[in-house]
Amino acid sequence: MTLSEFLCKRSILPGNITSHEFNKDFLREFKQLLSSSEAKKDDKVLYAFVCEKKIPRVKGESNIICIGKAEKGLEYRYWGSWTKRSWTDANRKFFNYVIKRYGPVSLVYLAQKDFIVSQPLKEAESDLLKDYYELHMELPPKNAQGYGAWSALPNKLRATNNQQ
Repeated sequence: MTLSEFLCKRSILPGNITSHEFNKDFLREFKQLLSSSEAKKDDKVLYAFVCEKKIPRVKGESNIICIGKAEKGLEYRYWGSWTKRSWTDANRKFFNYVIKRYGPVSLVYLAQKDFIVSQPLKEAESDLLKDYYELHMELPPKNAQGYGAWSALPNKLRATNNQQ
């Protein structure tokens, strides 16, 4: 799957995160995203956190903050973990900065059953990250900070990146 195919076919969860401070408003907005019927509807989805304005990249610009997959659906993937342990000081500062500078954050997704060509979820995620890298010469900001995204890229692309 290409990034353009994903972005053309994707759906968006209702609402967005506008509060740049980590407080009850932020948590309310985040919970609204993940408690929606859309977030609960599908297991096995590709998703991307996106902001309103585009962020400059090494090559070009993009509003994609993070690309990922959720084997058990979006609500399961994020609601419990992000409210309990993933909102580290670094994550709070990152989202505070992004929302202040680039606008509200939304969550877009595509269920595996709606893929144009049937493929495993991990392979589709890898394709999106590879496509993003080829377009911008780097990974999305939050993918580049960890979460194993570099290992999701094909060996050939990783070897090329390590030689540069």
